[in-house]
Amino acid sequence: MCARYRMVRNPNPTGDKKKQALHPRVVPYGTLHTDEVIKEAESRSGMSGADIKGALRVLADVMVSRLDQGYNIELDGLGFFSVSLTSRPVMDKKEIRSESIHFKNVNFRCGKYLKSKLKTMHLERIPEGKGVLPPFEERVRRLTEYLHTHHFITCSDYRDLTGCSKYRALEDLNKLINEGKLEKGGYRSTRVYSFPSAKTD
Repeated sequence: MCARYRMVRNPNPTGDKKKQALHPRVVPYGTLHTDEVIKEAESRSGMSGADIKGALRVLADVMVSRLDQGYNIELDGLGFFSVSLTSRPVMDKKEIRSESIHFKNVNFRCGKYLKSKLKTMHLERIPEGKGVLPPFEERVRRLTEYLHTHHFITCSDYRDLTGCSKYRALEDLNKLINEGKLEKGGYRSTRVYSFPSAKTD
């Protein structure tokens, strides 16, 4: 399977009408979540899915502990992890105390092994222009196929799968909910969609 891409333009930062240069952007098939990754890792090793899941949790706990202490972490084959901080803007360091400085994010820098393996990735361009959006029946078919191998789908995943705009994706998903073919869970930014749960008396 080839990775897919399309050529896109970023908005002009100056706000004028001058077009920006085109650049390639990967169009994901979807997002693989922990269970899917564990299942594939299990098939490639002699470890059980439970062992892999347990190892991932231990690794995450160790990383939290060490990053919290101010260490950077390097994982062979993956890359480097470090913590970034945030505070209100000041002109003099005497204007702020430690209590006003907080965690912002975890930064990731890809390692050499990962980069070298991905340099030979195969790419396939998605056709541009109008008429690219598949009909509703095809979008539903893709969604159904996706949910047979995944527990749920997000709106973003559905957009990547079908090429829909956010408005069209939400319209599709809400239509399927109203028809009883989907149900939603989570809240706002973590909203997910899945097949309806089996009802038991």
